[in-house]
Amino acid sequence: MQRIKLTIIFLLIIIILPLFLCGCNKKEDNIRVQNKIITLSLEQEKNAKITTDFAKNMELDMTITIPAQFRAQNTLVDKIYAPLNGKIEKIFVEPGIVVKKGQEIALIKTDEIGAIQLEFLEKILDIEGSIKEMTAQYNLSKQEYEREHTLYNEKISSLADYQKARAQMEKDKAALTSLQNKKSALVNVYRQRLAVYGGGSIDTVLKTRKIYPYVSLKASKGGIVLERNVNENEFIEKDKELFNIADLSTIWLVGYAFEKDASKLTKGEKVTGKLEEGENKNTLFDKIEGTLSYVSPILDNTTKTLEVRADIENKDFKIKPNMYAEMFVDIGQKETLVIPNDSIEQYGDFSFAYVKIKPNTYEERKLEIGHKNDKYTEILSGIKEGEEVVVEGAFSLLGESIKNSEK
Repeated sequence: MQRIKLTIIFLLIIIILPLFLCGCNKKEDNIRVQNKIITLSLEQEKNAKITTDFAKNMELDMTITIPAQFRAQNTLVDKIYAPLNGKIEKIFVEPGIVVKKGQEIALIKTDEIGAIQLEFLEKILDIEGSIKEMTAQYNLSKQEYEREHTLYNEKISSLADYQKARAQMEKDKAALTSLQNKKSALVNVYRQRLAVYGGGSIDTVLKTRKIYPYVSLKASKGGIVLERNVNENEFIEKDKELFNIADLSTIWLVGYAFEKDASKLTKGEKVTGKLEEGENKNTLFDKIEGTLSYVSPILDNTTKTLEVRADIENKDFKIKPNMYAEMFVDIGQKETLVIPNDSIEQYGDFSFAYVKIKPNTYEERKLEIGHKNDKYTEILSGIKEGEEVVVEGAFSLLGESIKNSEK
């Protein structure tokens, strides 16, 4: 009898326990579903100022959105290096300053320039001494020639004496001309020698008879100073990178496209850009337009992204290197289900929207989204055509959803 009772109890447990557990799961499911359903009172809905629109099929201008950053074009960046060892005496520019071609940007004091100028000064003084002596000799031989010429015409002096005086004058004149040409050549040689380093005026040395041991660094092109890697009174070594100057009249918008979009990107496609959230958004940069000029043939094995670049005109230099932006690449049209961009909310990696399922009642839906343009986003799953989605007032619904989940 006892064995029969135990058997009956065991059978009851087997039959009743699954029903009990099933009931618990249904209760938990109801709670989970209920957390996604938000019901507002008439007053709450009025205060939330909710507006809605309908999910619909339409021709969507397909756009790939790519996180991007503005950069100076590598080919238009001029890196300025120290031509010699020396000390930075003056710096005339700072990063962000617009400079013109030939504008002085820094002054370097260097013993090497001083040594070249001193060598030049010694040679020029020596040759000028020789010119002075030869000038005196030429003037003397010229006077002797003129005297002999007069005597010869008066038939007092012989033709031989006249010709001898003339030959000496011409010889001295040629020697003087040679020394003067030698001086000009010497000046040109040292002017070019100093020009290699961009410093030390030979004309100043000639005028003052003193050395001027400085190199004037000048911009080789017009543009914006991107970097300054040196300070005043700093001792520098030859070939140290001092400044970067870039022509930013055309700038790159560089982005990294996801693997799924790689096959849709080709050179020549129209590109628009939009700055990320910040003080400049929707002000001077509403229309940033360009053309896709580079699509990498190689997919990065680590990030699974593809580098792309667009050329953007920037004649007024308002766009600065390293500004972050979004790149939008037009890839044609497609008939697809869409909802307004403003109806989509983001939580971490999840996208969701609120769907009106009956008066004053809304359901929170997780979405799988596709491409988008500036107004609409493609919906791959989560919403059906004709369903009514919240465009404005979602913040109030999100607050109610959070309250429900905390109950």
